[in-house]
Amino acid sequence: MFKPIFTLLLALTFVVVSCSSPEIERRIPGEFLSGDNGTPENAFENWISLEDAIQKAGNEDKKILIDVYTDWCGYCKQMERETYTNDRVQSAIDEHFFAVKINAESSEKVNYNGQEISMQDFAMNLGVTGFPTTIFLEDNGEPLGFQPGFIDAETLEKLLLFVGTEAYNDNISFDEFSLD
Repeated sequence: MFKPIFTLLLALTFVVVSCSSPEIERRIPGEFLSGDNGTPENAFENWISLEDAIQKAGNEDKKILIDVYTDWCGYCKQMERETYTNDRVQSAIDEHFFAVKINAESSEKVNYNGQEISMQDFAMNLGVTGFPTTIFLEDNGEPLGFQPGFIDAETLEKLLLFVGTEAYNDNISFDEFSLD
């Protein structure tokens, strides 16, 4: 029973692939097909390791910003191209944060509070369920909060200032803070 179904599925896959129109393929931007869109102009370049960020943040009274992404995520690539290239976003990061990139599907190990853990497990342990997700940590590495999904440059700049200046400690909501 299994072999005929498998053969039928294989044959259908061949028919669908061989009959696909080259017109459709040309309308999809190359970076989504190849998974590589190159380095955007004015790319943010101050990403450091999680271990270094925790060490430096404690010494310099800064917080930690973590960009959790996957290689296949279109919105992750869009944030890289449109949000992290913004001069005001870069200035806010440099002033208040140490920035870390975590690939949520990577088995590469990171050191978090003295424990070796894969990037994938680290993201999962912090509750990441979608991509991109922006995570904020205290200077000692303790989680402050996270924001899932794509964030445009204007909103991210305000969020970075809200968290970086600790406006949340003044019993002010992000919406109230954003009106200023």
